[in-house]
Amino acid sequence: MSMLKKFATVASTAALLVGGGIATASTASAGPSCPAGYHCLFEGSIGSSVHNFFNSDPNFTDDVFSSGHGVNDNSWSASNSSTGGYESHYYKDANYSNFDFCVNPGSSVSHDQLSDDFVDGNGIGQRDEASSLLLRPTTSVSCF
Repeated sequence: MSMLKKFATVASTAALLVGGGIATASTASAGPSCPAGYHCLFEGSIGSSVHNFFNSDPNFTDDVFSSGHGVNDNSWSASNSSTGGYESHYYKDANYSNFDFCVNPGSSVSHDQLSDDFVDGNGIGQRDEASSLLLRPTTSVSCF
């Protein structure tokens, strides 16, 4: 094999490896049943009636699930498909007050993982308590 052919083979192999690495590095962190770039709350289990958030939302009172039911104090599961590496931090009250739980990029939390006292919106437990969402860069808080 001539020196020129060897160089061409090595160069094309290196280009494929570098190209593959770039493609892999830009892959979004996808949580289940949630479109890329979104943070999703579900009325029931993951895949049920959903509301998708692209940005932080200080107050869920005007938000509705795809079923038409209100989101505020009525969510059971969450999924995070952030394309920017943001954690989903949910709070029990409007304006990011009283931390409830958070979900890492590419992860989710199902209804059976969140604590519940079966009284919606009373500030006890985690399920049926979320009233606001703050997107945060990686934190030291332990998230789902």
